Amino acid sequence: MPPDERPTVEDAYDRLSATYDEQEDDPYCADLEFPATTELVPDVVGKRVLDAGCGSGRYTEWLIERGADVVAVDKSSEMLERANDRIGGRAAIHRANIEEPLEFADDGEFDGVVSGLALHYVENWRRVFGEFARILGPDGFLVFSTHHPLDVYEAFDAENYFETQRERMTWSADGEPVEVPFYRRPFAEVVNPLVDAGFRLDELVEPKPRETFEEKQPESYEKRLKHPTFLCVRASKFE
Repeated sequence: MPPDERPTVEDAYDRLSATYDEQEDDPYCADLEFPATTELVPDVVGKRVLDAGCGSGRYTEWLIERGADVVAVDKSSEMLERANDRIGGRAAIHRANIEEPLEFADDGEFDGVVSGLALHYVENWRRVFGEFARILGPDGFLVFSTHHPLDVYEAFDAENYFETQRERMTWSADGEPVEVPFYRRPFAEVVNPLVDAGFRLDELVEPKPRETFEEKQPESYEKRLKHPTFLCVRASKFE
């Protein structure tokens, strides 16, 4: 496919926005990734937290309900409209690309960053983690979830595990296929950029599905009890 015809994440999520609530209800999110990631988030009462790659605002809403002062960013204008409808005036919402400098944020402005299933759309994690480190104050936390390197390596039958490569998932919007590009990477390219940016790895979780997953997709439950799907990480800014 010529470079100018390659699908972009922004275009994909603009198309997916109208039916994205279905993704939130999917057991892979509702009964696997989301509970595992939120369990890693420390007390946020009175804390200023960035939701990086907020999508339709699921994590933003969760953080607000737990007392955080939230700023949410995403580069899909359609997803931001859904987030705004969901959140109203309870959070500041910006259209921004987390792959670029976050010009609205001052050095040390935030107490935490949460990024749920957004970073695998980014190729250069060193740049992103460096920006997160800049905007976090002393002992600020970072919690994120992403595809598990082993799962996507096997699922896409990659030739070289050690390379960071662009892949494409095919989702559906109103019955029409939507190509969603993302990057798979080896485990070292998850951890090393984090450490290089000045973070201390506090906890790493390879979550297993909750029992409620089995009720919705029994055919996948047994496999996901034995095979990793997501990677959930909590880190702290090291001073």
